[in-house]
Amino acid sequence: MLKLKTNEMMGACVARRRAWGRGALAVALAGSLALAGCTGGTFEEAAEGAGEKTGQGQSGQAQGDNGATGATDAVDWASLIDIPGMDFAYSDRDRDASYDEAAATKIALTGQGATVSGEGAAVEGSTAIITAAGTYVVSGELTAGSLTVNAGDADKVQIVLSGASIRNEAGPALNIQQADKVFVTLAAGSQNTLADGASYTLAEGEDEPNAALYSKADLTINGTGALTVEGNYRHGVNSKDDLVVTGGTLTVTAKEDGLRGKDCVKIADGSFTVTAGRDGVKSSNDEDPTRGFVAIDGGTFAIKAGDEGVQAATYLRIAGGKGQVEAADHALRSEIEAAMTGGAFTVEAGGKGMNPETRFTMDGGTLNVTGSDEGIEAEEVIVNDGELNIVASDDGINAAVAERSELPEGAEEGQMPQRPEGDPGTEGAMPQGGRGGVGGAGGPVAANASEDCLIQINGGMVTVDAGGDGLDSNGYVEVNGGVVLASGSAGGGDSALDYEYGAKITGGVVILAGATGMAETFTEGTQPFAMVAAEGAAGTNLAVTDEAGTVLVGYTVPKAFQCAVVSAPGLTEGATGKVIVGGTVTGADSAGYATGAAVEGGTTVDFTASTTPSNEVGRMGGGDGGRRGGGPRGGGARDAQGNATEGEGATAGEQNGTAPQQGQNTGADQQGTSGQGQQSASAQTPQPEVVA
Repeated sequence: MLKLKTNEMMGACVARRRAWGRGALAVALAGSLALAGCTGGTFEEAAEGAGEKTGQGQSGQAQGDNGATGATDAVDWASLIDIPGMDFAYSDRDRDASYDEAAATKIALTGQGATVSGEGAAVEGSTAIITAAGTYVVSGELTAGSLTVNAGDADKVQIVLSGASIRNEAGPALNIQQADKVFVTLAAGSQNTLADGASYTLAEGEDEPNAALYSKADLTINGTGALTVEGNYRHGVNSKDDLVVTGGTLTVTAKEDGLRGKDCVKIADGSFTVTAGRDGVKSSNDEDPTRGFVAIDGGTFAIKAGDEGVQAATYLRIAGGKGQVEAADHALRSEIEAAMTGGAFTVEAGGKGMNPETRFTMDGGTLNVTGSDEGIEAEEVIVNDGELNIVASDDGINAAVAERSELPEGAEEGQMPQRPEGDPGTEGAMPQGGRGGVGGAGGPVAANASEDCLIQINGGMVTVDAGGDGLDSNGYVEVNGGVVLASGSAGGGDSALDYEYGAKITGGVVILAGATGMAETFTEGTQPFAMVAAEGAAGTNLAVTDEAGTVLVGYTVPKAFQCAVVSAPGLTEGATGKVIVGGTVTGADSAGYATGAAVEGGTTVDFTASTTPSNEVGRMGGGDGGRRGGGPRGGGARDAQGNATEGEGATAGEQNGTAPQQGQNTGADQQGTSGQGQQSASAQTPQPEVVA
């Protein structure tokens, strides 16, 4: 099994998280939640006709420019998640689908009833009831009845479905009321069906059972046979404890959720086709920090969801498997944290492709976000290895303040929460910063900025095709290694690189191409970089070479661009490099990426590489209502875990997290309409180098 390299540091990392960055702006909460049909994405049609979201922490809220949504009081994230305490293992019996058919009790379904051969089971009308531990082989067809398990709470029961079809119009087809653990084994070569009706007959005041395969005990599905589940009432498969799948071919359709395990969902292997009106795969326990997780270690998946594709209350762990996820809202969602160490998934989302609240860590595997509103959003996005490809109508990767999607204590549905004392906007004042806020380039930081927000790329391959910002952090951006090829909006309202405090580069291969209007470059680094005026149409090759003409990095930019931020290990301080637009690069891959190659043709622009921007602001253009180009932090850096460390040039106030003041835009009026104004000398934007 692949080991998550980041688990050991999770406890310390989560402990330092804060729910709010300094000055975060409070906005409307869960009372305004609507169905996440999500404009701007590419899977909106699946949301039509779906009901209101009822689960905790969904993100159908209206969102601000930089990803902030509903406000909550400070959250102790460390108390909500305990990754080292989570059980990701599979028992031998989970994986073992063998059984002794000769010794097993046989349950033969006969249309309106059943017959039993052996001990531990009985028939009452159209219901076959299992009352003791043992192995039970079920075959035949039951057209209007159910199979029920009501054994001892220490009993382990194995149900072998061997050509069984059970339909129950008034409740679950397979109803597990009591046992220690139930193993549903799909016999080799068998085709089995479990289906419920559109309405249930429930006891007064009860809302369960609620699934075609319903279990109050731990549930494991294994074997090599096939199972079709039709959840016509609400859910397809629902375990109130653990749901574990280690094999089989499952086809699940559900009015609401496809596969649910309250305490956890663990998938080691199998083939899954899930069509759900709400979430495809879900774990919902948000009360126990060691539960509420979804772990995928293998299997093949085809998920279509009217809400979220895969949703975890605490932790989403992808260590293997492959397939596609299409979701009207977020494709891959965790209320707290997510990590990927293996597997290969292609996702399409009306909302976000990957969306954990606090942190997404990628240590391997391949994640392709082929369509989304935003590709990835979390407070921290850490890429150490793997391949990440993003297409987004808004931001590609967005580091935004983590939030707990629930009403503050004492608040009512639809009520605007009170801002903490001293927050921007108190007494009705407009918060400074933010797009359209007071200050222009070099003005105060945006109201939703936080030093906890971080995009950190240490390795791997990252490509971004964004309709908004390519890399957008409400705090910091760091590139320490890997390959980063990003394209931002072709318009003037966004850029390939956007941050509030600063951006640092110490290694890696980088091309960030976009418009000049809001363009930003790195604020510091130990590896030379440059911002270069280089214009091209969508689909144009852009290559960076050293002075001798050797290609350091090439990229086919998917959107029209006017400038690019570039850096590569072959650049040296003060040396002349070249950007070649429109040339043909030898040996480039499908993204136009190549290194150490040759380039022919194209238009050449020379630049001078440096480890510092031309001034402290380090940006192009102007009229941005508050985005920090050139962070105030100087050499302030973060370690590989995202922890802030003191750096050269950081003031004492900055080390304490206070937002420093930067130069003001002399053309801005008191209402922040700075788009027409000229910058003062102290905040002058460095213009891209163009050497004729």
